[in-house]
Amino acid sequence: MLESVSRRAFGGSSGTYNVRDSELARERQVRALPYTVLFLDNSQHVFHIEKKGRGQALLDRVYQHLELIERDYFSLQFCDSENDDQVMVAGKTQPTTYHFRVKFYVGDPSKLHEEYTRYHFCLQLRRDVLEGLLPVPPNTACLLASFVLQAELGDYCPEEHPAGYLSRVQLLPNMTEDMEKKITELHARHRGLTPADAEFYYLEHVKRLEMYGLELHRAKDSSGRDIQLGVASVGLVVFQNKKKINTFSWAKIVKIAFKRKEFFIQLRRELSEDYDSLLGFSLPSYRASKALWKTAVEHHTFFRLNAPAAAGPAADGPRSGPQRGGPLHQTLPPLSSEERQRLLGHGRLGTPTQHRVTAAQPSRPEPRRAWTEDSPPSCGGDGRDSDPAGSR
Repeated sequence: MLESVSRRAFGGSSGTYNVRDSELARERQVRALPYTVLFLDNSQHVFHIEKKGRGQALLDRVYQHLELIERDYFSLQFCDSENDDQVMVAGKTQPTTYHFRVKFYVGDPSKLHEEYTRYHFCLQLRRDVLEGLLPVPPNTACLLASFVLQAELGDYCPEEHPAGYLSRVQLLPNMTEDMEKKITELHARHRGLTPADAEFYYLEHVKRLEMYGLELHRAKDSSGRDIQLGVASVGLVVFQNKKKINTFSWAKIVKIAFKRKEFFIQLRRELSEDYDSLLGFSLPSYRASKALWKTAVEHHTFFRLNAPAAAGPAADGPRSGPQRGGPLHQTLPPLSSEERQRLLGHGRLGTPTQHRVTAAQPSRPEPRRAWTEDSPPSCGGDGRDSDPAGSR
């Protein structure tokens, strides 16, 4: 016969086994899926996130794992079935492998508050150089490689660094013997620099490159010629045949929109104009057009905030960079159906069309054209706030 036993007896026992809690923990483990994250230092870590979890949950776990303070500059990236790089922020997690990378390249990375943040920027830029995403002239490439050696190996010593020691560190693609000699000479001149100092000087030189921090998107102009639209901290940059032909600063852009394969930007009107300039570009696909629109809106919001957002709770640590999701999204309403029809009725995409905002006055001069087919406009007439050479 079973005798009743009070719960107090179980509470005081040192051998209690809670079956219900054990089963719930086992169920949670079954619902969690493994996600592998590849970091910039070539290491990797597996995170277990619930099956129905969202991307932000994985991103938060990555931030905690790295103990990052300035988090807003980074995100996770995956490669989809069409080999297009996609950045995941808060959507549902679908792939099982992600790459941790820099999302927002600041104009002057050497002024980042945290040394650990500058370290990750250096790793990202080194990867961009190795993969050919950031073209570098030969002389500058040798100088950058010498700073990498100083940060990785320390002061140059002939006994510790014999011929061929450059192979210990991945430096540059297609490096020649002359370049190796030049890099060795430059490395010897950096004696006394700490790793943090070497990374600082690396960022000081790499930010001056013309292609620094650009996310390029293939497009076509009004004549059907191939161009590339680059999204950067200063604005939207237009390249043709690897030469920059125009820059539209974020301060000049007042509206960003897309429809199907078409991408549109509306430029702020000058005081002497009666029309806003509305520019259209043709992208390869709807997904490419939407990806460019999303990237442009995120960069516009991130780099046009007047001041960094207030720091969060002490548990999250201080955040030195500007915060995403500011009120500037309200200044980027989508184009109305009437505006799209007016734009599409002016011929091929890429031709600048003048969108009427106020009634035209006969005595006023004809509005300035932001784009011409015969001669592209100079970069000085696009309303840039600063010289890109000084911010890259």
